[in-house]
Parts: sequence; structure tokens; C-alpha cells
Amino acid sequence: LELYKVQLEEMRRTFGTLLRQLPSKTEIPALIVDISQTGLASGLEIELFKPNPESRREFYAEKPISLRVKGDYHQFGAFASEIAALPRIVTLHNISLTPNSGDSKDMTMTATAKTYRYLEEDEE
Repeated sequence: LELYKVQLEEMRRTFGTLLRQLPSKTEIPALIVDISQTGLASGLEIELFKPNPESRREFYAEKPISLRVKGDYHQFGAFASEIAALPRIVTLHNISLTPNSGDSKDMTMTATAKTYRYLEEDEE
């Protein structure tokens, strides 16, 4: 039992160190700009970019951003690749691709991008 307590404490320290790599509250606005700029740089037409209220978890907070963008399949791929390459953690959820009407090869993608930040000690 004592060995498990030691392992648990080590895991908590390691987890705490990893959480510190997440952006702080003051860095979130810059990260939101990075996500928006990534979409534009990928050639996507942004129809909706709506930061939503964050939800708190035990050690961190999630900041969801509702997205609706137009573009072609390759532009969506470039966007997802660039999002994955950002220095901070951003994940894409609930992705839906819908073909646009007519002969256009363009589609509309709706998704939720989530970024995460660690909670300051006074927020926990």
C-alpha cells in the first residue's frame, strides 16, 4: 500500500508539471488568434468563429470554440495539420463535412476546437 501511495504522489507531481505546459488564462486570447489565423492561412473562408464559455475540470479548463468554415478537402486537411502543429494543445471535435450545393468542390465544415489551460492555484 505504501508503494502505491508513493507512485500516486509521483504521478500527481508529473501530472502537475505537464499541466504547467498548458497556457495560462492570459495566454488564451493569443491562442484563439492563432487558431483563427491558421484557418485563414489554410485558405478557408471562416463563417463562424465563436469562443464559448470555458468549462472547468479538476486541474484544467476547456475553452471550446465553435467553427464553421468553407473550403475544399485539402484545405481542411491543411487546417487540421496546422492545428496539430500549434505549440499549445488544441483538439478538434464533432467534425461534420457537408457538400455545398451546385458543382462546387467546396464543402462546409462545422467543428468544435477545444483548447485547454491549467487552473491557477487560486482557481482550483
